[in-house]
Amino acid sequence: MWYSVMLSQDPVKIPDIPGKISFVTIEEKEYVRYLLDRKYNPEKKYTESERIVIGRRSESMPGMMYPNDNYEKFFLTKGEENMDENMTPEEEKFARDNKTYGLYGPFFDALYFEFRQQTRKRPDELLNGYKAETLNKVLRPLREMMQGEEYAELLGPVIAADEDGNGMTFGDVMILLTQYKSALTKYRWAHR
Repeated sequence: MWYSVMLSQDPVKIPDIPGKISFVTIEEKEYVRYLLDRKYNPEKKYTESERIVIGRRSESMPGMMYPNDNYEKFFLTKGEENMDENMTPEEEKFARDNKTYGLYGPFFDALYFEFRQQTRKRPDELLNGYKAETLNKVLRPLREMMQGEEYAELLGPVIAADEDGNGMTFGDVMILLTQYKSALTKYRWAHR
């Protein structure tokens, strides 16, 4: 379809260009269009507009959009100012959170899958320090991203086994990762 183009994971501010930006809703998603040109058609006796889609509007932040290749082509390579510089604090947090999720989400998914497999084999085995540290490197930024949410208290760090045998087992870690997975799903739906 004409509007389905590759969208960026990092949102940007919708350009503020009076008369050039419009919106169209298709299949319950709102797309941002940019006016390229207007030409008068003498046969039809009206002006025809040539518009292109430059991104999809964010549902949770109406002043932001997920840009596509057309946005980069018409706004970034023309030397025009990057719209990110004029973001409100809420829009900056939204963009930062999306970037965090884009960076750490795939790592989280891979770790979740791996620990699900390992937990089936050895649910009561204690977790060593290296594995705990590796998990915490991925979980820490995700936990910071979801700070302030009502379910944030459920998201803690992974604790490695100490010399006395205290610490988390693979089963414990899987419970924690499942809480993170649920929280991330809820967060993404609320902030998309």
